Amino acid sequence: MFLRIKILPEDQDALRFLWRDTPKDKLKVCAMTSLIFGANCSPFIAQFIKNKNAQRYESSKPAAVKAILQQHYMDDYIDSVDSIETARQLIKEVTFIHGQGGFEIRNWTSNFKEVLSYIPTEALGPTAVRFDIEQHSERTLGLMWFPKQDTLGFDVSFKRIPTNIVAGEKIPTKREMLRVIMSIFDVFGFLSPFTIRGKIILQETWQSGIGWDESLTDELYIKWTEWLKSLKGISQISIPRHYLAAARASEMEDVPSALNSGGSGVYDKLALHVFSDASTKAMCAVAYWRWERNDKIYVAFIASKCKVAPIKQSLSVPRLELQAAVLAARLADTIVTQHKIKPRNKYFWSDSTTVLHWIRNDARNYQTFVAHRLGEIDELTCSSEWRYVPTRLNTADAATREECDMAILEGAWLYGPSFLCCNEADWPEDLLISNSTVQNVTEYVATIGKITLCLPACPDPERFSSWIRLLKSTCMVLAFVDKLCRKRTGEVDGAMTDRAEKLLMRYAQAQSFVEDLEQLKKGKSLDRKSNLLTVSPFLDEQGVLRVGGRIDAAPGIARDMKHPIILDGRHPTARLIIMHYHKKFAHGNHETVINEIKQRFWILRLRPTVKNIVSKCVLCRIRKARPQQPRMGDLPEARLAHHQRPFTYCGLDLFGPMKIAVGRRHQIRYGVLFTCMTVRAIHIELVQTLTTDSLIMALRRMASQRGWPSNLLSDNGSNLRGADNELKKAMHELDQDILKKEAVNYGTTWTFIPPLSPHWGGAWERLIRSVKTSLKAILKERVPREEVLITLMAEVEQIVNSRPLTHVSVEPATTEAITPNHFLLGTSSNLPLLGAFDDSDLFLRKQWRISQLLADQFWRRWVKEVLPQMLPRKKWHHESQPLQIGDLVVIVDPNMPRGVWPRGIIEAVLPGRDGRVRVVDVRTKSGLLRRPAVRVAILPVGEEC
Repeated sequence: MFLRIKILPEDQDALRFLWRDTPKDKLKVCAMTSLIFGANCSPFIAQFIKNKNAQRYESSKPAAVKAILQQHYMDDYIDSVDSIETARQLIKEVTFIHGQGGFEIRNWTSNFKEVLSYIPTEALGPTAVRFDIEQHSERTLGLMWFPKQDTLGFDVSFKRIPTNIVAGEKIPTKREMLRVIMSIFDVFGFLSPFTIRGKIILQETWQSGIGWDESLTDELYIKWTEWLKSLKGISQISIPRHYLAAARASEMEDVPSALNSGGSGVYDKLALHVFSDASTKAMCAVAYWRWERNDKIYVAFIASKCKVAPIKQSLSVPRLELQAAVLAARLADTIVTQHKIKPRNKYFWSDSTTVLHWIRNDARNYQTFVAHRLGEIDELTCSSEWRYVPTRLNTADAATREECDMAILEGAWLYGPSFLCCNEADWPEDLLISNSTVQNVTEYVATIGKITLCLPACPDPERFSSWIRLLKSTCMVLAFVDKLCRKRTGEVDGAMTDRAEKLLMRYAQAQSFVEDLEQLKKGKSLDRKSNLLTVSPFLDEQGVLRVGGRIDAAPGIARDMKHPIILDGRHPTARLIIMHYHKKFAHGNHETVINEIKQRFWILRLRPTVKNIVSKCVLCRIRKARPQQPRMGDLPEARLAHHQRPFTYCGLDLFGPMKIAVGRRHQIRYGVLFTCMTVRAIHIELVQTLTTDSLIMALRRMASQRGWPSNLLSDNGSNLRGADNELKKAMHELDQDILKKEAVNYGTTWTFIPPLSPHWGGAWERLIRSVKTSLKAILKERVPREEVLITLMAEVEQIVNSRPLTHVSVEPATTEAITPNHFLLGTSSNLPLLGAFDDSDLFLRKQWRISQLLADQFWRRWVKEVLPQMLPRKKWHHESQPLQIGDLVVIVDPNMPRGVWPRGIIEAVLPGRDGRVRVVDVRTKSGLLRRPAVRVAILPVGEEC
């Protein structure tokens, strides 16, 4: 078909390609002159040309043109007519029209030999040539059609699938199992009770976590082999092609000979019956024709639709039954639309009383899931068409089970339930409609009365998210109506906008103030319990409810201010208006919005409604989003490791740069601060450059004097808040892997804290400030010499290590406060120790014992005096909402404006030892970022804007 369509020379460059016979030949530039296989545009162009060619003969050969437009599937033509003469004429005209377009239609096949004798032998298909010799089949939209018997069958040969898999001799993988299941093409759902079983098994493989190329488990393999056993019976199933033959054989004696399913006159009192059912495994809808002829009733299978139930555990069985009812409504709509014969009545059968109550209930105050599906059912069906059927008589139940019964498949499934062959009086009784129910409803209406609610026709405000959009849509509807009625020009102008607004106001008021409007229209006073009693409402000339009030005498004031329009704050229209004013005034304060709204509208519960809407405004929530600080965690082991050598647990940080004078030149030096995490002592080293090698040498110098630490902690390069740009750049260039490997050589574990979390390193951040403060106090030169700077750093180290760790008492006879120097020098400063000593103290063993005794004394004092001060939490006392995987968040960056903070979704959470999430991995458009919880703010999802 494609090659018969030629392309204009000016368009052939679109199908240009390069070609050469051998690699040594010169490249040739070629272009296709016809449509080619594989081009995305070829099917559309072929269909367009076919239809365009047929439309030229619409006036002279309308039947053939209609057949070409509606009964062709790409290059296949499938049709069915009432008589042999009609078939011959149609074949002649279709062949002629296609021939005029350059299409030669061939391989004709028919279920009547008289039709085949009219067609030339060279145009017949192989099945037609062997009509009287063998039982040959013809593929028709995935089904096997046997023209001589005029029946449909199914191809289950699986030629491209290994035999041992189909025979059940080999355990298949999930990929191989899917190939077998999808090889059964059943577009009309004849085999739904069988095919759905295979899909259920496939779903179970997904739930078990089996990979595509992994073999099934033993349990699944047993189910698979049982399903394959029932596969053998599928090839024996034969289904009559047309409905008359598909009806029960005992009732077909008086059926006339026909080529198709018969003309419309054959089907008297034609009715469509659709059954629906669902279980925790599957949902199904199956449809049947029921008609009468010569006082006999016939039932024939039409089609079915079946789906596997969702894996979500939140869907209850009633909701699955409702989804099956939607499936039935869609199936019925497709059948009625696509069939030439039209039913007189439609019946929908369900065994779920809950679903039937939902469909017939007029008070539609349901959740979103139920409400949307009930809305679709209302559009496609009428509530009076739904009836109850017991489960044992519901044929759709056969396709919702895990077991497939071939007897049911060849019995009630293909020929319909037995009660359809009976009179309507013998059908199952509808449990939802009984005399007692009707009587109770009548008594209830007679007792309380009935108010007729007449709503003006306008767009539903609940389907809009903007007041302006709702107003413009209403204007377009009114303009369209005006054009149809030829009353006005239909142009959207100020008058049209005013009409649309008044229409929406009347619609909202008719829904909110039913009883009040009824009383005002009758000229009666309002009820004492009415919410509008104090505002003296009245109806203006356009039927809009307004405030009466007491300020009519005020001169020069617009009518909307004297008599504002009354609305209920709970109605969607009022909420859209409030949101419009909230956005109009740039998401400002509540009082501005309330003041502006009161100039035109009187909205009940205005202030709480404004607060409620603003609280759900996504933009406002993003602007006000704040990270939630987790409760302060427990102190790490490094802060509590008493009776350990100082600097066993060490924190490292850098500060600078600092300028020094070398001759007449100025050079840069950086400070490396080592902090003992336990006794809070510091050690300072100077480095010339911030390279990996310089930092390693500084560490080795410190370790030579203080010993190698067992654990070393340091900042991530992005944590340097307020630091010099040069220092930040140098930190980013440090190779963390080399630093870690060098530390491991000496038995040290080097850990970097998460990015953008300087509060994790507060133990050394505060001491850098102390160093800088002391340095400013004693440094008299702006650019000292290097020798001076080294000396000053040693003095600063001595000063900071002399600070007390506990409260300093001023009472007499109290011991001095413990300091970091007590653990380094044995005293609070470098002054001599107080006390009397003799020559015996010079013995090495005794000096060692004295130092050990002093160290133990200092540690006992540290445990008694310093450790208790660490017990209380100074801040972050309250629990916060923990971050979870899947949360939509914004990453707080103090160095960037709030509007450009990156957004992302949390992919992983890293809780601390106390179980609280303190670090998360966030997936953003720039990649995966690791951030502390204090830098991440949760954004609202799925809430009203």
